[in-house]
This record gives sequence, structure tokens and C-alpha cells, in this order.
Amino acid sequence: MKKSLSVLSAVFVMTVMLYGASLACWGYRPMGMGGTFVAVADDANCAYWNRAGVAQLDNWEKGENQIVLTTRFLDNEGFFKREPRVGNSYYDTVNFAHKVDDNFGWTFAGEWSGGGAVALSPSIGFRLPWNDKMSLGIGYFYYKNEDYGTPFGTRVPLDTVQNQVHLDYLWRIRPEWSFGIHCENFWLLTGNTTSPDIPGWRQDFSNSFGDGVNVRPSIAWMPDGGLKGLVVNAGVYDAFRSYGDPLYSAGFEYTPQGKEESFWTKSSFRAGVYNYRPNPDGAVTVGYSYKVGETLDIGYYSFLWLSADKFAANSDHNIGVAYKF
Repeated sequence: MKKSLSVLSAVFVMTVMLYGASLACWGYRPMGMGGTFVAVADDANCAYWNRAGVAQLDNWEKGENQIVLTTRFLDNEGFFKREPRVGNSYYDTVNFAHKVDDNFGWTFAGEWSGGGAVALSPSIGFRLPWNDKMSLGIGYFYYKNEDYGTPFGTRVPLDTVQNQVHLDYLWRIRPEWSFGIHCENFWLLTGNTTSPDIPGWRQDFSNSFGDGVNVRPSIAWMPDGGLKGLVVNAGVYDAFRSYGDPLYSAGFEYTPQGKEESFWTKSSFRAGVYNYRPNPDGAVTVGYSYKVGETLDIGYYSFLWLSADKFAANSDHNIGVAYKF
């Protein structure tokens, strides 16, 4: 009973933090290695990247939890400044995972832009009964966004609300290899778009099954032996993209190994290329984290955008913390 109350309290605190503080893009660890965590999914970041991973947290104890908080800081607009109506800007995110038993778990993910964009996603993950190396994840995704658009040929502010179902799949093919698929907006339950500048105008859409789904396949290699501590992963963003070429991401993480604990064995180094297409367009990412004790991890990652065959002037920086309990 005490364990259940502590879990519920943690979720409540996370929700309050999302709406009342600046706590970016769904986890400093996945983003540091190029945003291709779909096939890795071995910590609380699976709450967004691949919910099926919560059913295969084999290194966790039954009833164990983890929370990951990530925030953008020192951005080009200023320290912790949050501009309204900036679209799909994941400034502050939270990922939480709870392992119920060896076959089942649940997660919660959320983001807050500070400018009107909010996403909340509770979900579950479970192993398939006929193959314990495979699992499925199902999540409800509430999304509210404030941006601009041109519904009548004139640029006006738009408010969008959507209720979606996300579907995820994870297959631990072998100890060193895994494959995952994240299907965002697998089922659009309801949604609407309105504008404060156009009274009475409203565009509704609902019950759209498979229309507009964002499919993200990914593969990961986590070798043992002399290369233990290395994670290499690659994936595709929106594989069936109807309005342009798919985007490609790849990256790695390396945690030095050793018989005795030291600064190096407590450190993890990351780098990757995020959402690249041959224009070229995309971003180079780098990341680092340090393990403080057995339960606490503190990390950082940064974007450096690529555009028009040269490094763009803009970049952003993000910090985060992961706590296991």
C-alpha cells in the first residue's frame, strides 16, 4: 500500500512540475545519442520512445521506478525564456516508468513548452505470451498546441487539441541486438483546431485509424565482451512520410568499463546525427552524463543544427536528471 501511494505521489508531483516550473525533447540520454532510442528502450525514457520497453526492464527489480526530467536552457532567446506559439517545441519533459512484474509495467510521459504546448501520455507495456523476447506498448496521448497557420490564406494563431493512441513494439532478437517500432498517432480518437482571431471557426477530425500515423523503426546493437558499454542505434523518423523524404537518425553511447569505480566508469559519452536528410538538414547531437551513486544520474545534451551545407548559427543546450527508486 505504501509503495502504491509513493508511486501515485510521484506522478502527481511530476504533473505539477510540468505546469508550474521549467524542468527537452523527451530525455537527455536518447537525444544525446541522436534521438534513436526506440530499439534501446531500457530505462524510463521508454515512456515516450517505446512503451513496450517497460515490460522488458530485466535489470530492474519488481516494483522499481525511475523518473527522468529534462529541460532546455541557455537557448538563443535567453535563459529559461519561453516564447508563446512556437509550435512543436519540447522545452521541458518528464518520463516515468514503473515495473509491476517481469511481464508488465506502466509509464507516464509529459512535456510543456511554456508557450501553450502540452502533451500528457499514460501507457502500459506487456510481454507477448508466445514469445517473452517481444512486447507491445499502448499509450493514450493528449496533445495541445498553440502555433500559427493559414486556414484562409491569412496567417493567424491556431489552437489544436488531439487525443491519440500510440502503439509500440520491441523485440530483443538476441542479447546484443534489438528492434523496435514506435507508431505515433496510430489512432486519432478526436481532435479540433480553432483560432482566437476567427470567432466560431472550428475544424474537427476524429476516429482516424492509421491516417497520419508516424512510423519510426529502429535497430540497436549492444555488444558484450571487449565492447561492453557500447550502444549503437539507428532509425527512421516517419518512414512513410507523405509530405517529404523520411528523416534518418543514428548515434552511440559509450560507458567505460573497469573493475574499480572511477570518474570514467561513472561517465557516459554520447553523440549522434538527428533527423538527417540529404539536403542536408538535421542536427549533430552530443551528450554526457555522470552517475552519482546507484540511483542518481545527471546529464547534458546539445544540438548543433545543420543547414545549407554548413553549420547553422543556432544551437541549444539541455540538462537533465534521472532518479531511480
